[in-house]
Amino acid sequence: MQSEPALLELEGNLVFVGDTHGDFTVTKEITRLFFRDKTQKLIFLGDYIDRAPEDIGTSIPNICYLLFLKCCYPKNIFLLQGNHEATYAIPCHPYQFKDEIESLYPGLHERFLKIFAQMPLMVLANNVFAAHGGIPKKYRLEELRHLQKSDLYALEAVTWSDPETSKNYRGAGYPFSSRDVEEFLGEVKAKIFLKSHDYNTLGFTIFNGKCLTIFSSRRYRENGNKGILIARANGNIEDLNGLVVEELKGSQWKKYNIQRL
Repeated sequence: MQSEPALLELEGNLVFVGDTHGDFTVTKEITRLFFRDKTQKLIFLGDYIDRAPEDIGTSIPNICYLLFLKCCYPKNIFLLQGNHEATYAIPCHPYQFKDEIESLYPGLHERFLKIFAQMPLMVLANNVFAAHGGIPKKYRLEELRHLQKSDLYALEAVTWSDPETSKNYRGAGYPFSSRDVEEFLGEVKAKIFLKSHDYNTLGFTIFNGKCLTIFSSRRYRENGNKGILIARANGNIEDLNGLVVEELKGSQWKKYNIQRL
């Protein structure tokens, strides 16, 4: 990941994954899709640690498995930073991962922080701009292409921000409006913004159908759209209807109708 830019520009058959938050069970179900068809690229939108479901109890297996997959398939597995990974620069509370890892492997947490700092921030692919939380609205496309991952404004904007309609108050991030989204998508030549981060807007097609929020953890399956979602973008899409959103029911992936949102 050290060699990857802050803004990844990809193409092909893409699968976008929302927050997994230590849900190793769901992560394995998602990666089964990849092993059925290794031409796909899996793009995880951040927040791999903390808040693990009770039946798992720790987020260590989830993040270790994802990093293992990244080592094995570096051109097909992409791990973006979420605000829980960006804690090396912006504190995140509650943050259980440090205690989890230090209780078993003293000193290893600092190694993880160095890895988190190398994760990309954004993806531009198939007319989709994707990031964990928000948009770095003050930067133009060429500036994003040369952005340093350590850029504090971009890091905070991308990993911590919510739409201005959100009920969250996080003490960090830059709320974005409908006009901000429209202008930013025009600048980066994308049609939609795909994000995770804010379960209060889980699944809502906000801003005139330009933005979709997905979550991929069992911990949040009863919030918002009441589902565990992924989104596929096979080739260039023109609007949200071009995304194929799927919901995990049991061990089966079923098409999810975003028109009901």
